[in-house]
Amino acid sequence: MIRSYQAEHGGTVFYATPSRRQRAARTRLLALMVIAAVAGSASVVQAFTARPLPIEMISPAQSFH
Repeated sequence: MIRSYQAEHGGTVFYATPSRRQRAARTRLLALMVIAAVAGSASVVQAFTARPLPIEMISPAQSFH
């Protein structure tokens, strides 16, 4: 238990610090969010910088005629 600012100035407010399990879950969630953000930004950059296929490599099913 950690005494909060209010408790030091006349109140009796206490709050509990997160448990080890809560901190681990929060860290894992943050890591997954960072991985997803990096993957998303990499795919956006790749989509903008990808060159279109040469006309010889486009199959007849993909032609736009």
